[in-house]
Amino acid sequence: MNDDEKAALGALAILGIAALAHNKNHHHDGYSPSTSQSKANFERGYRDGLYNEPYDSRHSSMDYANGFDAGHKERSNRLAHKNSNVSGTKVPAQAMRSCVSEAASSWGVRERDVHPVKAGQEGADNFYIELASGHRHVICGTNSQGQVFNLRNGRL
Repeated sequence: MNDDEKAALGALAILGIAALAHNKNHHHDGYSPSTSQSKANFERGYRDGLYNEPYDSRHSSMDYANGFDAGHKERSNRLAHKNSNVSGTKVPAQAMRSCVSEAASSWGVRERDVHPVKAGQEGADNFYIELASGHRHVICGTNSQGQVFNLRNGRL
């Protein structure tokens, strides 16, 4: 193997590790693919579910099914703001930014991987925002200035 091939192989390995680390929240509790083949099947299923591709029953496995479920869940999270009352509640931008940042930090993911699912308002200045990343959900309590006063696992 020449130096160019070694460099390309190293870059692919780094990208693969980064992709798997990114999806750690997409695994159900207690499940994690153990072999390189099961990881590949999970990723294939995840991509199919995320991009709304049909379920591939001809090449299905438990890992593929778990990945498909995770991808479908992530797609649902990403599209939730179009179907829920988040925009109807009119959460102030600073409040939303603070909650997304807090959730991303606690989960160890990027802010763009945290999605608002639902929101509600209590009183004049208290907002509750349900955020999701993969299979994880959290409820963030904040005021209009973005001061987070509560962050707990769960759903609204």
